[in-house]
Parts: sequence; C-alpha cells; structure tokens
Amino acid sequence: MTEQLQQTETAVQGFIKALEKTEKKIERYEAQLKDLRKELESMESKVLELSSKMRKIERKIHEKLGKIKRTNKLLLKAKTERQIETYDRDLRRLNKEVDKLDKEYAQIKEEYEKIVRKEEKLLEKEMRLEEEKARLYHERELLMKHAQQIMKRLENKINRIRTA
Repeated sequence: MTEQLQQTETAVQGFIKALEKTEKKIERYEAQLKDLRKELESMESKVLELSSKMRKIERKIHEKLGKIKRTNKLLLKAKTERQIETYDRDLRRLNKEVDKLDKEYAQIKEEYEKIVRKEEKLLEKEMRLEEEKARLYHERELLMKHAQQIMKRLENKINRIRTA
C-alpha cells in the first residue's frame, strides 16, 4: 500500500513538473511577445513619420509641377528674348528641384517599404507566438482537468475504503 502511495506521489510530482514547465514556456512567450510589441510600436511610429514625410514631398512635387506648367504657358506667350531666358532659367531650376524631391521621395519610400516588410514579418512572428501560447494554455487546462479527474477518482476510492 505504501508502495502505491509512493508511486502516486511520484506521478503527482511529475505532473506538477509538467505544469511548471508549461508555465515557464508561457512566461517565455509572454516576454517575447512583450519585446516584439514594443518593437512593433516603435516601427509603427516610424512608419507614420515616413508616411507623413512622403505626403509632404508629394505635395511639394505637385506644387512644383504646377509652377512648371504655369511657367511653360508663360514661356509660350513670351515676347522678348529676356522673358524667354528668364522662363527657361526658371524651368531648369524647377526641374532640378523636382528631380531632387523625386530622389528624396524614392529614398524615403524605399525605407518605408523596408520597414513595412519587417513589420509584416514581426506581425507574423507575433501571430505564431500567440498561437503557441494559446496551445500551451489549452494543454495546461487539459492537464488540470485530467488531474482533477484522477484526484476525484482517488478521493472516491479512499471514501469507499473508509466506509467498507
């Protein structure tokens, strides 16, 4: 009888170790998720910042293109050589500014897309961690239910032995 009690105690200790191991895994996943969410938050603010810069540059480019269009119309209506030179010089300057803004826009857009791709990968990793954490919680619940059933059966057996 004592031997069976010792076996039962050993089995219970094994069960407790399995639960503790599951809890440690859950805590590890929680820590990873916390770090991941912190990184995602900083990336999100960077994405918003870059998006804002891109919109500003787009607006500037649009303004410059509007000026180019107006200057071209003025150039066509120019009557003197002096006016033609002035409008031509203005067009070259505006085109240089547009080219500079285009390059800046392309650079920011590349950085933006790079961060968005990294953010997507981190979101996928977050989903995997959440799924694994949910699986561990489910596993823990199953272990707890199984332990409760076993404890109930043992309690019933002990009660039957006492009353016999």
